[in-house]
Amino acid sequence: MRVGPGMHPALVLATALGAAVLPAAAHAGELDLNLGLQATTTEWPADHGGGGSLDLGYWFGRTFGVKFVGKEHFAAVDERLMSYLSLNVAARRDVGSVRLVGSLGLVHQHEETRAALMDAPFSALLGIGDGIRHRAGGRAALSLAVPIVAHRRGEWYLAFDLDTTRFTEGERGPRWMSSGGVSLGLTFDFARTVAR
Repeated sequence: MRVGPGMHPALVLATALGAAVLPAAAHAGELDLNLGLQATTTEWPADHGGGGSLDLGYWFGRTFGVKFVGKEHFAAVDERLMSYLSLNVAARRDVGSVRLVGSLGLVHQHEETRAALMDAPFSALLGIGDGIRHRAGGRAALSLAVPIVAHRRGEWYLAFDLDTTRFTEGERGPRWMSSGGVSLGLTFDFARTVAR
């Protein structure tokens, strides 16, 4: 593709990614949703906590996919709430009767003390409160999914999840954070035919 003088580099990148994904997207894929509970710790001493997680994925074939991961966790230091948003690329492989899933992604996290949240709950909900620290980083995760029951278009599964996040700076919060927990998931295969 020739880049003309009026074409923005982001437009060129979006066009190239679209061209790469569209042929795979033309074939039906698989939706993957799981909800879980996790314990969390960071590099700060005694900074432990945890909360809920949501993992929404789309598999283009049997191996590769994309994921959105969202978390809402509480941590002990400063009694703060951490709203975690992450976009990931993912790969999976069947190992016997279980499925191993690995992912790498970019993270944006909001951290806010409970006191600041109580002072301005609506602003905090919109991510624009005065006490919010915005942080960015990278994420690596590993999950082991154990199928528990099949349905007509996929399966229910139980997963054991681990992830670690490294933030780009350590002035406004801990430089790394790790989480582990369990989740209940559901897959929906758009290509699978339903027996009548």
